Amino acid sequence: MKTKTFKPKGYNSLSPYLIVDDANKLVDFLIHVFDAKEFRRFEDENGRISHVELKLDDSILMISNSTPVYPAHKTMLHYYVDDVRRVFERAIAHGGEVIQEPVQKENDPDMRGSFYDFAGNYWSIGTQVNPEK
Repeated sequence: MKTKTFKPKGYNSLSPYLIVDDANKLVDFLIHVFDAKEFRRFEDENGRISHVELKLDDSILMISNSTPVYPAHKTMLHYYVDDVRRVFERAIAHGGEVIQEPVQKENDPDMRGSFYDFAGNYWSIGTQVNPEK
């Protein structure tokens, strides 16, 4: 008997959705910084992204261009990556603005860094270097 599912294969149950003024620019940034893979893309009659889905490791991130009805919003996201220093350097090289260089604080098993993307979204990235027991 085939099991019926309520979501697309490979999708997590909760996906962040970013609305920005230049979705194409953000998609390009995320592909370069995080090696994101584009899944679905829908464009309006002017070629602007009305909806796009990117796969970042095991998560789906959804993005669209802002409209008068759906204005741009800024948010904060945390993303675990395999090498926080390498990813941080790529983010800054592709126009990210430094918030905090990667650092491991006392009693934190993760090394973390943070930056803003061009749209003002706050990205906190981390790599666990001392797994908790």
